[in-house]
Amino acid sequence: PPSRPPPLCGAVPAAGDYVARPGDKVAARVKALEGDEQWILAEVVSYSHAANKYEVDDIDEEGKERHTLSRRRIIPLPQWKTNPETDPEALFTKDQLVLALYPQTTCFYRALIHAPPQRPQDDYSVLFEDTSYADGYSPPLNVAQRYVVACKETKKK
Repeated sequence: PPSRPPPLCGAVPAAGDYVARPGDKVAARVKALEGDEQWILAEVVSYSHAANKYEVDDIDEEGKERHTLSRRRIIPLPQWKTNPETDPEALFTKDQLVLALYPQTTCFYRALIHAPPQRPQDDYSVLFEDTSYADGYSPPLNVAQRYVVACKETKKK
């Protein structure tokens, strides 16, 4: 029988009761200095079942800040790459809204899938939301599979 790709393989989300382990990389929604919220690449330090909160470290060398965040502010990153030939359902599809790690940064931004990977080792091609371009999106940029996650946010009105 065909086996389904496991949770955290490509676009397959974590199970509802999943708890990221210390050392796992996650996307974490934190308040920036200006009061805005942003998604950053962070590493799990600990999880408190009693408080239902994570302690995470910002992996940005400059920041090295520790944040205490509720579960809903954490998105576990995929732990396995998807093989497009055997598990196409575990890929995000063209024009799907995602959060992707902007190249050479430690921040996740909203983006549209421009092209999914063709082979397991391939990256996603994404169009980042960017108001400095006429159509509102950057030219296509490559982002590794493990740094593309489902976007939880809806469009701001």
